[in-house]
Amino acid sequence: MIRVFTLFAASLVLAGCAYLQDVYADGRGFESGADPYEKIQFAGETASASERAACEAAGGIVARDGMLGWEQCIQTFADAGQACTDNSDCLGQCRLNSFDGIEDRQANVTGTCQVTDSPFGCYATVENGRPTPTLCVD
Repeated sequence: MIRVFTLFAASLVLAGCAYLQDVYADGRGFESGADPYEKIQFAGETASASERAACEAAGGIVARDGMLGWEQCIQTFADAGQACTDNSDCLGQCRLNSFDGIEDRQANVTGTCQVTDSPFGCYATVENGRPTPTLCVD
């Protein structure tokens, strides 16, 4: 039973990673002339001294995040909190502040650019001015 649960959890993690790789891999924001955003990732459960230094040099903080509680470099996006109607408007994602009560997926909505690059939590995004189904990543 534990093996089945472990395999199921691993498949969810891999699916989430593939989704996030698609979201963050398109280079949005680089054409502005500003320093490009680069996700800093650690090789293991805890950051080495050099990984921690690289994170802090990029303006990030090292914190335990996600279900596994591994250390992550959490960076704030330069456009955090700006109004948006699509992921292409943001360095990260265009997320809905409050998605309770949005029953009409065809309704026009305005979101805000995600604050940090932490992928964890439950949220809905905005694509072409429309809300997407809620996604929970942990």
